This record gives sequence, structure tokens and C-alpha cells, in this order.
Amino acid sequence: MNISNGVVQPRLRDASVDDLAAIAELESRTFTPLAYPYFALRQLYDIHGSDWVVAELDGALCGYALVAVGRHTAWLLGLAVSAGHQGRGLGSSLLDRAVAQCRSSAVDAIFITVRPSNAPAAKLYENSGFTWAGHEAQYFGIGEPRDLLVHRIAYDWTATDRRWHKGRGPVDNG
Repeated sequence: MNISNGVVQPRLRDASVDDLAAIAELESRTFTPLAYPYFALRQLYDIHGSDWVVAELDGALCGYALVAVGRHTAWLLGLAVSAGHQGRGLGSSLLDRAVAQCRSSAVDAIFITVRPSNAPAAKLYENSGFTWAGHEAQYFGIGEPRDLLVHRIAYDWTATDRRWHKGRGPVDNG
């Protein structure tokens, strides 16, 4: 745990299969009636769980970011912070960690959907580099519109990745 200004901060870590029950509970409290059921979370975990991050405080899960990384793109399938921990920057920390994981996987873009009426979530994503990419009036069915947001990841391959350099110098074109 990190202590700053006398306040104990939640610890961010990779998710484990043992976190699924707590993730499912927070998912249900946050997103009912559209919450992922436990069985779907289990299957998503088996495929993408190595990219998931959770926040815990005193051994209790207080937030998560569910990431699905593909070959060139990633999806943020879910991001939630328990009610008692909201407004403290934890959502931003989880999102930053998820974006960093996607960057390390060399994806070009990360997508997420957000309910158009959820201004706090939209602001969080905007502050983290996401931009509006579209709108679908019935994304999750009748009466369930979503805005599609995207975070494009730009890489400076020549400056940061030595595989793209010839010779010994930082920029040796010879």
C-alpha cells in the first residue's frame, strides 16, 4: 500500500481468477441490468484476464479495468470503482494502467463505449486521451445507446525501439 498525505491508497495489481467473484459483484452493483454475469466474466478472464487490472485496499477489491487486447486494437470491456472509493482518482489510475498495458502490447487503438448520459465517465476517458468516434442508438438493444470512444496510440519507433536502428548510433542510416 502507498501512504501519501496520511491517506492509504488502493494498490493496483494484475487480476487473478480469485478476483472474479468480487469483480462480478462490483459489476452487478455498477451496471445492472447490463452487467456481465459471472460465467461470462470467467470466460472473458480465460481469454483476456492477463490484461486485467484490479485495485484493492486492505484485501478487498475496490475497482477494476477489464481489457481485451487483440492484434491491432484493444477494448476496455469494463471499468468500475466502488461507490466508497469514487472521486479520488482511482478510475484514472486504473485507466492509465490499462492504457499502458495496451501500449506495451503495441495496439494501434483502444475502444470503449459509454452511455451518452454518463458525463463523469466520458470526462474521465476524455482526460485520458479518448475521443468521440461515433454513436449507436441501440448498441445494447432498444433504449441502450452508446457513444464509441477511441484512444489512438502513436509510437515513435525510431526514438524508443532499438530494433528499428541500424548500427550503434541512435540514428545511423548507413
